[in-house]
Amino acid sequence: MKNIKVLFFGKLKEIWENNHLDLETESNNIEELYIELLKFASSEPFKPSIKVAINDEFCDWSTAIEDGDEIAFLPPASGG
Repeated sequence: MKNIKVLFFGKLKEIWENNHLDLETESNNIEELYIELLKFASSEPFKPSIKVAINDEFCDWSTAIEDGDEIAFLPPASGG
């Protein structure tokens, strides 16, 4: 089991109805974690547009999760 902190930004805060979750997980990578997190979501976000970072470093969906990681899910940036 890994204890991690998951952060949500922008529109994703509304979908998960929270800006962060402290979570105990058996997920091995970001892809598995995303599937696990969907059970907490009010709707399913469009995954291809989501960027992910572990400990402030952008990563891909196959990146391994370690105990103590801080994982951020970021929506697409909007210009203005």
